[in-house]
Amino acid sequence: MNAPIIPANVRAVLRELGREDAALLGQGGEGYVFTFGDDTAVKIYHDADVPYLRSLQQLQAHVTERCLPFATPQILEIGTALGTHYTIEPRLTGMLMEEKFPAATADEKYALLRSYHDAITVLHGIEFPDLPYGSLVEIEPRITDVTWHGFLVRTLDYKVGLSRERLSRDVAELDGKVQLLSAVMTKVLSSVGRRSLVHADYFVNQVLVNEANEVSAVMDISCHAVAGDPRLDDAGTFFFEGMKGYAQEHIDFLLDLTVRDHGEAILRTNDIYRMYYCFYFSFVHDIMPDWYRTLISNLNDEDIWERLRGYLTS
Repeated sequence: MNAPIIPANVRAVLRELGREDAALLGQGGEGYVFTFGDDTAVKIYHDADVPYLRSLQQLQAHVTERCLPFATPQILEIGTALGTHYTIEPRLTGMLMEEKFPAATADEKYALLRSYHDAITVLHGIEFPDLPYGSLVEIEPRITDVTWHGFLVRTLDYKVGLSRERLSRDVAELDGKVQLLSAVMTKVLSSVGRRSLVHADYFVNQVLVNEANEVSAVMDISCHAVAGDPRLDDAGTFFFEGMKGYAQEHIDFLLDLTVRDHGEAILRTNDIYRMYYCFYFSFVHDIMPDWYRTLISNLNDEDIWERLRGYLTS
């Protein structure tokens, strides 16, 4: 396997910090994470500003104070080197569930899936009753609203606007589908009252697990985090479709757990949030082309859109 290419500015920051030989722990949409001290890590950001990082530090501190049964990110220090921002954080321990799951035994796989489900349910127990629905950190634009469906519609319009040129070529009847999804979200989700902590990017590449097949850490509580309906995270079950190592029985197992928690109505909200997610993450067309093709496949699935039309009249 080829070693990842580390950008020159990231290597320069490591030299400035005296950590030229730091080991790469991971990389993602926000930046690169390297070893720093014996039990700390340094995250070097692609593009972040101090107001965002300070608001993220406050959010993460609020989560950490809840003494959850697993670790979560926690910014200890915010710094700048050579014009690039970085943070020092405790090093999270465990193995990526994404890497462990394919080689696990059948029993281990179900234990991992149950812990995966239980961990996000615990996170949803954190609520923000005094805040508006929407973004919990200072990002541009920071979208919030007095209603959950209002926040979703505003975010949908913004995300589609970012990728409209590409989406117009790849999604049949784009404008009609955006209008339909907005109408369905307004009708079906108008009664959402909870303002739970929603990760909004929860998947097996964001979860570390231990040798007992339990979640040891939930990573990247960051720019996607919002106050709102926890069922948005539950709807991410469709992310598993077509993934190597995950069979339909594993997806059904997770669906059964969410039905147990929320009732059969969760299947309807899953459809709605599936399409919302597909538009939300459509900006990945250049950086994650395989994932983009999966999103587009969903957005062109007329069976799902037909179900959404039915939700307007039921």
